[in-house]
Amino acid sequence: MTLRSSARIAVIVCAISLAPSLSYSASETKSRIYSNVEYNEEGGDLLGYELEIQLDGSRVTGILRIYEGGCGSPAPVAGTLSGGKISLRGEDKFYGKVEMSGTMSNDLVKATLRMEKAARPEIIKLRLIPKPHC
Repeated sequence: MTLRSSARIAVIVCAISLAPSLSYSASETKSRIYSNVEYNEEGGDLLGYELEIQLDGSRVTGILRIYEGGCGSPAPVAGTLSGGKISLRGEDKFYGKVEMSGTMSNDLVKATLRMEKAARPEIIKLRLIPKPHC
């Protein structure tokens, strides 16, 4: 075996060993849904927030749904994700301008949600879910 063929084998082995981490990175670009929506049995209502996002590098786009009874009203949002910190802005038909800033991991978003027409900011925790409620 020559030095050149040994180097090729080493490159192939290295590429194979990196393949799982490469596929993990590729999965980071998929759509994700985070939610704290709960079903209120007394009133039969869905209550809470749901954030459906698409990650593209550090750029984040998506929909924030605000559930106050039935299916949540969608508010388009966009922003950034860097070093686990997420920052989003958008506008809701009822609440006006919305801003969300906090931290994001694979399974949890902890953030402060500010809505222009709400009385005060709200701290929310949203967990990763497989599909939206509505």
